[in-house]
Amino acid sequence: APAAAAPASPPSTPPGEPASDATVEASHAAPPSPAAPTATPNADGVYIVPCGDILVPLDKLHRLEEDCEPQGLVLLTGDYAFEQQRVTEDVLPHLLALIEAAAAEGHVIAVVSSYRSFETQRNTFQYHVDEYGLEQASRVSARPGHSEHQLGTTVDFSSAAVGHELVEAFGRTPEGRWLAEHAHEYGFVLSYPEGMEEVTGYIYEPWHFRWVGREVAAEVRASGLTLGQFLLR
Repeated sequence: APAAAAPASPPSTPPGEPASDATVEASHAAPPSPAAPTATPNADGVYIVPCGDILVPLDKLHRLEEDCEPQGLVLLTGDYAFEQQRVTEDVLPHLLALIEAAAAEGHVIAVVSSYRSFETQRNTFQYHVDEYGLEQASRVSARPGHSEHQLGTTVDFSSAAVGHELVEAFGRTPEGRWLAEHAHEYGFVLSYPEGMEEVTGYIYEPWHFRWVGREVAAEVRASGLTLGQFLLR
């Protein structure tokens, strides 16, 4: 993903990832898990959550194991995703439907970032520590294992209106507003909403959407809770 050009807050991904045109092939989706599993507490006070469940909570106190890798990752290749982006085959048809629906209303939305391994997230977090210090890094980037991107069900969207950067201004673009209004119809939830940093632990990220399935997405929206609060009810 490209680096943001001096945004108000640092970008959520490091610079240096090349961009290219991309298309994707559709696949069949499996239904989401009915409920989040019970996490097992670790010695350091962090809870280790099971690998392979799309409804596990991931935040400052909940993380995946280092070797957790989602099954059925599919490469996005074509004209609306940056190079080397992957999501699970369960997410793919819903992602396609969302992008196509937005395009039908004149909104061209690109997938800038998607699946990240534990090791990639380690490097991403360290980049932010080196650039901005630990305190600020912890507001804009997840530690390894704590990132929703490791699930393979989370994507960062952007558009040409903000140079395909991951910046707060994206939320004020037509594409960002469309996502805020319609993403739940395709099973995607905005993980880090505006004004909720004290709850989520992260800055407002209008680009960051996690797929949880249409039913759960509708329930989250109706609840008025953040996704994290909803999954930990």
